[in-house]
Amino acid sequence: MAAGLCLALGNPSAAKPDPLLNRQVPVPATEPIPVADFFRPNLFSNPELNPAGTHFFASTTTGIDRSEVVIYDIASRKYQRLYGPGKKDIRHVDWLGDDLLILTLVSDNRFSEGLYVTPVNDVQQSYGVDYRNADVVLSSPLAAPHKPLVWIRRSAFDHGNDRGVVQIDGLRARDNPFAINSGAYVKPSSIEYGTLAKVLRSFPVPKNGATRNYLTDAAGELAYAITVLEGKNHLHRFDGKQWLPCPVDLDEVQIVAVGDQAGGLVVLGPREKGKPRALHFLDAATGLLGEKILQDEKFDLGHSRIYRHPADGRLLGIHFDREMPTTAWLAPAYQKLQRKIEASIGKLSTGSVVSIMGSDRAEKRFFVSVRSDRRPTAFLLIDIEKGAISPVVPSVAPWIDPERMRPMTFLSYKNREGVAIDGYLTLPAGASKESPAPLVVLAHGGPWARDTWGFDAEAQFLASRGYAVFQANYRGSIGTQWRFPASDLWAFRAMHDDVTDGVRKLLQTGLIDPDRIAIMGGSFGGYLALCGVTYEQGLYRCAVATSGVFDWAEMIAEAKRFESDGSGRGRTGVLRRFLGDPKTDREHFDSISPIRYAAQIQVPVFVAHGRSDPVASVEQSERLVAKLKKNGVPHVALFERGEGHGMADLENRVKLYSAIEAFLATNLAPRAAAAPPTASAATAP
Repeated sequence: MAAGLCLALGNPSAAKPDPLLNRQVPVPATEPIPVADFFRPNLFSNPELNPAGTHFFASTTTGIDRSEVVIYDIASRKYQRLYGPGKKDIRHVDWLGDDLLILTLVSDNRFSEGLYVTPVNDVQQSYGVDYRNADVVLSSPLAAPHKPLVWIRRSAFDHGNDRGVVQIDGLRARDNPFAINSGAYVKPSSIEYGTLAKVLRSFPVPKNGATRNYLTDAAGELAYAITVLEGKNHLHRFDGKQWLPCPVDLDEVQIVAVGDQAGGLVVLGPREKGKPRALHFLDAATGLLGEKILQDEKFDLGHSRIYRHPADGRLLGIHFDREMPTTAWLAPAYQKLQRKIEASIGKLSTGSVVSIMGSDRAEKRFFVSVRSDRRPTAFLLIDIEKGAISPVVPSVAPWIDPERMRPMTFLSYKNREGVAIDGYLTLPAGASKESPAPLVVLAHGGPWARDTWGFDAEAQFLASRGYAVFQANYRGSIGTQWRFPASDLWAFRAMHDDVTDGVRKLLQTGLIDPDRIAIMGGSFGGYLALCGVTYEQGLYRCAVATSGVFDWAEMIAEAKRFESDGSGRGRTGVLRRFLGDPKTDREHFDSISPIRYAAQIQVPVFVAHGRSDPVASVEQSERLVAKLKKNGVPHVALFERGEGHGMADLENRVKLYSAIEAFLATNLAPRAAAAPPTASAATAP
């Protein structure tokens, strides 16, 4: 059997299929859609061809709530399954050339279990190359694909300090395989950098703060590092021996990717008055902007994904979000290819976003994704020479019936300052001015993220239960940051105002029942949910806040716990730089921390949190629950052991959303039918 990983062509004998995951077809149209169908893991995701185009891998789940990998031989049409022992998940996969995969394993969705290499033709020969470091595989260099660059980011042996980047021999560990399920213990001091692989080269750790990221160039060689000190990011370039500081202000420009040429970067910005920020080339050594690559007329390209040539790394196109996801092809050949693919798949492309995801080195075989607001993603494998289209996976969630899903509509409104805010509205079946729907305001987290058009499981779940769903891309959201001054990236109360203004605009349409509105969100969205019921008396009937932050002074104190040296170089420094010092700016921290005004809350609140959350401490929610209890505010509390920032375990996700469903049904019922709310606490042991 494998020296490290397990192989099976059916369900693993050691893991019993989860009853929630057995069914692969939709429930009958006469039955309500189960909660689990919206939140169970996708059947198939992230497929990627090897450079030769002979095999592809994909992440998969088959009857268990666990991430595995399938390796498919295109010529023989045979596949192999790869999974870790026990409850270990394969979190990330990369190709090392044509014939090897390097896998990152985790346990309990959080704890690193190191790196392992698998030959695609015989997964029983899998072997370990690292021992319990929290690693990031940066690249498989074009010149030496079996010798990956690995960032040993948080070693379990040194309490979180950056150990830098090493280049390892991906083949070396064959002489000394380490079985990940053997229970063996290897003394840390006996292993160079904590890895079992031969270290071919090590790189120095950059100075001037804590390392935030490393970047490799188009050839896969180490090129840049970003550090953070006292909340400010600094760019460094590697000259082959040492890190040199770059005269680039990362407050003014945002690094999107490396450029085509050595020493070059692709950056977003700087700001132009009245215009969205553009993508530019930039010379890292001089800090000088080069050619403008792309500028949209409405949206920043702040969430751009670069598409590169599979052989030489040239920039060919840019995936980004407008009202809908889109692709701007810089290469005319790919513009033509996009049109050809859309025409060839016919009706499947109607009302959908068709995206070229990647190809083999020769550009003969391509993976394409097709997705819409009502249909989960389909993956197609297209052979350009043969003109063949293979629907590898017609749907990543075949248990979802697109006919029962609801359309997501883009909308735009003016906030109280007269600035346009974008968002999306999903209406339940039967909603009209004659029959207005109850509304759930679903606030995204971040706050430097965004909601985008496409299949949104949370929104569709709520719509299936009869609620309209409003998702606002408030100030600070990616894509529209150019519309506001840079300081508004931290204007938390103004973000709340943007959401409030959107709700009031929606009420003017007559499609929403003004007496039945809730606000819901996770992380920063949980913060906005509590702001809503704290500051907007009479607007909301209830709130749902999961993994939320409610006291920013406490957030700074909590963040410091996760820094190995207590210096405040990392997240603490960022928060202090942009929010201030809680000791000297108490009035400001009071104004942005809704828990300080918990006495104003007069409607029921649902609070949920993972007890092992490393981002926002569970103590934030525990203190909120204590305040609600003290003030006699009806509430439900759900705390889960073993969960982090959000519920990762499927059973816990189903438990969470089932409880939310019951909470909303009680508190958004028509007034005449609503039962008197009572305080309760459902806390996991």
